[in-house]
Amino acid sequence: MSSAPALRRQLGLSAVVAIVVGDMLGSGIFFTPGELAAVAQTPAQVYFFWALCGVITLCGALTLAETATLLPQPGATYHIIREGYGPFWGFLKVWMEMWVSGPGSVAGVAIVFGEFLVQLLGGTGPSAAVWGVAAISGFTLINLRGVAWGGRTQVTLTAAKILGLLCLVGGALFLADAAPRASSVGAGSGDWVGLFRLVGLGVAAVLFTYDGWLDVTHVAGEVNEPRRNLPRGLALGVGGITLLYLLVNYAFLRVLPLDAMRAEPTTIGATIATLSFGTTGGRLVTGLMTVSIFGALGGLVMTLPRIIYTVAAQYEAAARPTLLGTFFRGLAIVSPTTAVPSGAILFTAILSSVALLFFGSFDRLVTFLLVPLQLANILLVSAIFPLRHRRTPSAGTYRTPGYPVVPLVFMGVMAMFLVSAVIYNSQDTLIGLALTATGVPVYFWLTRQGGRAS
Repeated sequence: MSSAPALRRQLGLSAVVAIVVGDMLGSGIFFTPGELAAVAQTPAQVYFFWALCGVITLCGALTLAETATLLPQPGATYHIIREGYGPFWGFLKVWMEMWVSGPGSVAGVAIVFGEFLVQLLGGTGPSAAVWGVAAISGFTLINLRGVAWGGRTQVTLTAAKILGLLCLVGGALFLADAAPRASSVGAGSGDWVGLFRLVGLGVAAVLFTYDGWLDVTHVAGEVNEPRRNLPRGLALGVGGITLLYLLVNYAFLRVLPLDAMRAEPTTIGATIATLSFGTTGGRLVTGLMTVSIFGALGGLVMTLPRIIYTVAAQYEAAARPTLLGTFFRGLAIVSPTTAVPSGAILFTAILSSVALLFFGSFDRLVTFLLVPLQLANILLVSAIFPLRHRRTPSAGTYRTPGYPVVPLVFMGVMAMFLVSAVIYNSQDTLIGLALTATGVPVYFWLTRQGGRAS
């Protein structure tokens, strides 16, 4: 292992909650209600789907909180999978994050941020790709200054975007006129197949908006009192987001009935803002969405390098000074002045910017990473079972409530979701899995060269 300076525990409960909320709360809440309107037949079903996905996500978060407190180290998800299933699976999970889901997620959020900023500026100035790269670069510079800077930035951005969203909700509740209650769409098929299809489509529409809840564990090695702050931060973050999403949908449905949402699914936020605040509302909501996406991007740029640093530090001792060995040693560099993984931060910025410029669109960036990412999440949550058998918790250690039902609920629902993705998007799924599989020969090469697998 490297003799580089150790990362410092500087993040408190407020920063943990801010990272959880910041990474989860992006642009999805503005677009998902329109997508769900094409599936849901009554307002009650809308609330049911949002609450159900919140419960599913909370099941995963409560389970992860236990394993993360057992292994509160930088890049905790890597250590959890490694200890639960062995070093090969831990390495493959991080390799997937390094080359597939991590840069793809950062680039995807950055390009959407750029698109909204161009729209906000009236189409003048640099292109969306240029703004996206600039945003990545800006957050990179902030995080190179130290984890405390990154944590404070996330607290500020998260507070700003929640305040902005609550202003939109307040306008819908108290300033806009309530829409007349329209009759519900027909109930549809009453058989079990129709019911399962309805639930499956509803969950598929909403679940992506809850993504990002596990990113905070990448900085577990820099959290103060992790046994207390990680479980509380995850529970408060996911629970708060669920309540916020339910409130937002209530406010939206008060102003726009489901049939109006179906007719204009992509302009719901702008329409509600206009009805609440007048002709400037559309511009205001564009600014709100831009800030929201900007905050989500900051959380990704802050957390992803920590798990890359973890695997690089684990394997930097490859025996011979080959190009790959030099690559891992570069990723394991920790700044002696700020105690941040500067090598991994710069790698994330460069690769994410390259991915953004190469793919150029959100859809292309997302389609190939979904299945590998969710397979890793299932593996991560399921690691609680072997870890409980191998580790005896000390007094006062957090334990997952409702075990083993809580982790099994998350695993079962996500497995069904992945089956649907493989059936309906097999080509993109195979691309993502193939890119992930490139880590297999790299792992065995490293172990043959003397890389540490313990």
